[in-house]
Amino acid sequence: MNDTQHTPAKRVIHTPNAVLPVGPFPQAVQAGDFLFISGTVPYDSAREEVVEGGIEEQTAHVMGSIKAILEAAGGTLDDLVKVTIHMKDVDDWARMNAVYETYFDDYLPARMTMQSPPPLGFLVDIDAIAHLPGR
Repeated sequence: MNDTQHTPAKRVIHTPNAVLPVGPFPQAVQAGDFLFISGTVPYDSAREEVVEGGIEEQTAHVMGSIKAILEAAGGTLDDLVKVTIHMKDVDDWARMNAVYETYFDDYLPARMTMQSPPPLGFLVDIDAIAHLPGR
């Protein structure tokens, strides 16, 4: 079951189908027609540890969580308009991109990728903005 918390101008999105936040912040906040997805990391909430594997496995885990958060808000990956990716090592760029691209068909959102090592041993940390008109 998905939970939402409403205030007059915004609502907090929470779904058990995505990684649980590793800090004092929600998975996402919807303000008007925009959904702001917090930095999402490759953390296995059930096992309470970093997702095993390399950049490919960690990117897939994060993108799966972002997809689940979007679905909890009534959206899809096609609703993304901006993505920011923080990577531990930009030498993993091509391998990360190979996984990232599988989540999109013809449309790709605007994106910024930078080497800005995520905390706690994560190889990647992704936040995003989606446009959800009327949802």
